[in-house]
Amino acid sequence: MTDDELISREEVLAGLPARRANTLLFLIENRTAQIVARSRVEFSLTEQATHERDMAFLEAFALGNAPPLHPTIQHLECHAGNWASLVPSNPRLKAAIAHALSQKYTFTYQVVPNIRAALGLDEKAIQMAYSRLYRTQLAKIFAPKLSFMEQLRWTLSAIAQKLESLPPFWLASLLTVALGLPQAFLALPIAVANIGPLPTVAFLMIIGIINIFTMVCMAEAIGRSGDFRYGNAFIKQLVSNYLGNIGSSILSVAVGIRVFLIALACYIGLSVTMANFTQISAALWAAVLFCVGLYLLLRKSLNFTVGVMLFLAAINVSLLLMLSLLALGHIQLDNLLYVNLPFLKGEAFQPLMLQHFLGVSLMLYFGHIYVGECAKLVLPRDPSASSLIWGTAVGTAILTVLFCLWVIAVNGAISPQLLSGQSGTALDPLAVQIGPIVKVLGAILVTLLLGMAWLRSSSLLLNLAREWFPVPPQPLLMLPRQQGTVILHPRSNSNDVPYIGLTYLGMEVDQPKFRLDIQLKGNIHHLEIVAAQRWDIKELFPQLRELRKWDTSLTLEVRSAHQDAACIRITSAMVLVYEGALKADVSNATPVQNAQISKLNIKTKTQRLWTNLLSQRRLLVSISPLVLVFLLTEWLCLAGTQSFSNILAFAGVLGNTIVGGIFPVLMLISSRRKGELVPGVVFQLLNHPVLIVGTYSLFLGILFFHGLFIWQNPVARFSALGIALLSLIATFVMKHYGAFASRVVVELREEQQREGHSVFKITAGGRPQMAEIRLGYVDGEQHYQASTVEIPSLESLKYAIFHLPIKREKELRVWTHRNNSQLESKSLPAFVELENGNKKMQFDLKLSSGRVLLPITNNNCLLKFTFP
Repeated sequence: MTDDELISREEVLAGLPARRANTLLFLIENRTAQIVARSRVEFSLTEQATHERDMAFLEAFALGNAPPLHPTIQHLECHAGNWASLVPSNPRLKAAIAHALSQKYTFTYQVVPNIRAALGLDEKAIQMAYSRLYRTQLAKIFAPKLSFMEQLRWTLSAIAQKLESLPPFWLASLLTVALGLPQAFLALPIAVANIGPLPTVAFLMIIGIINIFTMVCMAEAIGRSGDFRYGNAFIKQLVSNYLGNIGSSILSVAVGIRVFLIALACYIGLSVTMANFTQISAALWAAVLFCVGLYLLLRKSLNFTVGVMLFLAAINVSLLLMLSLLALGHIQLDNLLYVNLPFLKGEAFQPLMLQHFLGVSLMLYFGHIYVGECAKLVLPRDPSASSLIWGTAVGTAILTVLFCLWVIAVNGAISPQLLSGQSGTALDPLAVQIGPIVKVLGAILVTLLLGMAWLRSSSLLLNLAREWFPVPPQPLLMLPRQQGTVILHPRSNSNDVPYIGLTYLGMEVDQPKFRLDIQLKGNIHHLEIVAAQRWDIKELFPQLRELRKWDTSLTLEVRSAHQDAACIRITSAMVLVYEGALKADVSNATPVQNAQISKLNIKTKTQRLWTNLLSQRRLLVSISPLVLVFLLTEWLCLAGTQSFSNILAFAGVLGNTIVGGIFPVLMLISSRRKGELVPGVVFQLLNHPVLIVGTYSLFLGILFFHGLFIWQNPVARFSALGIALLSLIATFVMKHYGAFASRVVVELREEQQREGHSVFKITAGGRPQMAEIRLGYVDGEQHYQASTVEIPSLESLKYAIFHLPIKREKELRVWTHRNNSQLESKSLPAFVELENGNKKMQFDLKLSSGRVLLPITNNNCLLKFTFP
């Protein structure tokens, strides 16, 4: 039987091609849904939300359910190149997939060129196969025309694709504006009302230049990170890599304080402004906002696509410019030239005035934490990171110009006496001055801008709550035999953390057999277990006593198993990641599998009930910060003490001095000594001690200044002084533990888009480092003295030995990964042996996502790679 005859006429009558096609369509939809989910902007510091999302997809696959995010036909068309490899070359099976696709989606011939190419629908062989299978022409799967709503969806999809395909520099610039457009500018005219517009503009220019510097610091630190360039890293992971656990913990606390106060300010700003526009009480508006936000949370709608982010940002900037132009038409020279500075013309020092002025001004620049999200989209298109660095600088400059224009327009049109008494946003007095048109434009601006800010802060609060108070998941997974591995490790960034790999080996005497690969204290342990129904890792504690020191709780429940796959439920407090392919057996797809799943579902109602209760517990834990924000807003509104600008000023001083001032400087210093890569643009001036120490001291001094002189409230003063002292002490502690020490990085990268071409690279202190290298092949050994060695084919390489010259370096990072055409990185399996002085260690890099970080205690360092 030829390849074209893999599906016989009898099979057609039995309906087998339809089942195979539906199975493949399910795989196509699942892969597309995962790509769409990953392409959305995620407001998270860690990869925990990503892991949970991936587990949800895996569980849906195991149960044969629809993916958590159901793709549209527009998604399938846009990402056809990513799922085309799932489609077999069999013409009849391609024809069956096309038929299944037409039964589920509506599309015309013109709108799906990528789908047509992936399935070969324009090829004569596919068209003939379709005619033989279904006794009709292939052209029948295409609709003659689309409805108005379908045309609108295709139009919006085309616009979104054009926005997302902008040149990397413009994409970086626009994303910096979109992600960094703050709600604080609505309070800026009120905060600076007693100072005057012209001094404010001068100060904004100064603070804008400082923030351009810190944004470039953050962009360069990210550009030097291989995890960001070739992976899907997050800011906290980057901080942990550079500054250690102490740095990542402080960042998490600082961001938590900032986003909590931002969410509170959004509640107050939106509620008070809408109350003034509609005469409905602010407390009621806060309740409505909470209900709407909770609804979006339950629908998991808190992430945006890049196109949506840019589109909403364009609307917000347009509204801002329109309101500014309206205000410029009512500008008054007395208001524009008003100046009231401390000690000028005998004016006394007023702490309250500077409190609002400095705090809100600092809160204008909060995009540092979102440079990572921008990098995930820009770096695949410009791996040199030049576009990212220049784009963030230009985007921050654009924001500064917008802020200056807004202050001149609003403060020039409205008297300082009228502005200074406002508790909401500057739109209320602006509407009184100009007219009802401001109420219409202002309502749209407040809803979009504060709504987006609230969703961003809510998403971050949710993910932070899940990180701080984790609830162990219980995923149900379908493990194929020897084709995938579940990797678990405790929630810790320590270098000594154990890694556990679980692989299904098949059936042995009618019982499922698994292999455990355990990386522990520089040694690798391989164990095989038989789990009839339930297995607990505590059975290994007498054999591996070191596991007791970590939170390695792990329980396996085998729900069903056969020779090719096992369905298991995993209960563990550890981080869980799946490595490997999920393959459906399309050649033997039978209704029995669905029947087994149905039977399984009937048997596990009690467990499903417990899982649902667990999910509700996870939901309650994650939304608890939002409930607290809502209750605090209601209390402030009912007490009549709410103030939009005061909250933002407090957040700017306590949160943004750390996140937007101190941390970018520390990250730049560390990245230039630990980074794996060198960006295409490096400003040597940024590393000047005067600039580094001056910026660090400035933001640290702002905290001390507020704690000692400006703030009068004891709690606020204690908070500012406590955070300042904590930051100063933590800096010295991080330095003591090697946060700013040089690092040697040995990288092995396989480029799949270059037909398996691979390269070894060695860097030390952020620069290429020469080393003695020996590469072993079947036909002999090759010697090199180089920092980079190219390998035509990794399959022919048996081992690689590096004699590393250690000078001032205190750490060694080994990193192996495989990249596809989209620069997505997967771990590259390899065994590593390290000899450093009298110490010898072994590592299986497959268990640690291809990375391992080790301290160097001796100048004699030998590193050996072997490949399975």
